[in-house]
Amino acid sequence: MKNFSLKIKAFTLSEMVIALGIIAVIAAMTIPSVVYNVNNRANSALLKKAVVKLNDVVELSMSESRFQPYPKCFYNRKDPTVTDFTQCKELYTFIKENLRTTKICDTNGLSEGCIPQYKGKDTVFKENNPEPPADATQEEKDKYQEGLEASTAGCIGWSYDSLKTKTAIVTSDGITLIPYRNDFSEWPLLAVDVNGKKAPNRFGYDVFFVQLYGGAGEIPSFDAPVYCEYIEKGGYTTQEMMNFTKERFE
Repeated sequence: MKNFSLKIKAFTLSEMVIALGIIAVIAAMTIPSVVYNVNNRANSALLKKAVVKLNDVVELSMSESRFQPYPKCFYNRKDPTVTDFTQCKELYTFIKENLRTTKICDTNGLSEGCIPQYKGKDTVFKENNPEPPADATQEEKDKYQEGLEASTAGCIGWSYDSLKTKTAIVTSDGITLIPYRNDFSEWPLLAVDVNGKKAPNRFGYDVFFVQLYGGAGEIPSFDAPVYCEYIEKGGYTTQEMMNFTKERFE
């Protein structure tokens, strides 16, 4: 009988190191993308949840005679230049009273701990449009200044300085609502931070805008805004985030 010896070929140390290096490179390339997509899906779901809760409370307000047949606080959906802000202040009070909240900052959301310091519409403009150098022409400097002023024209409530003095509502599920005007008396616009003070606190990432629409016998409801929306570089508009599906993130 012949004796047979079984030879087992193993990986050398250098081959193992190369294989592990390749795996590490692939992981470094794919993990950030996977995490980014997971966060987007989560934030999309939270934004939709916030809008549903807000609209439920608006519909609930119609059970009170003062808000019948519907609360007079909206931009007309077909023509947003047509508005009725008569009951906006009352409606906002009703929203605060009927949302499940953990904290309400009625004076200053930043100093009272409801919100972090957000970037204003003017701040984002500066980041996306570097200031002209000292040796730039006067025309270039004037053009830059005009763009900076235009960035908050009609939307001064979302400027960096204005965001320092915002009131805020923190809901029981960690969503923060910030009105364009502190008492909601006009301009029924809200910034919605879907995960509260948890990072990144960036517009278009985890902070979005909603606007109250209605008119022509329609029950007012919050939806993606027409006015004053802005996003930080790489972010998404409210409409894009509301329309996101699982497949779109992959």
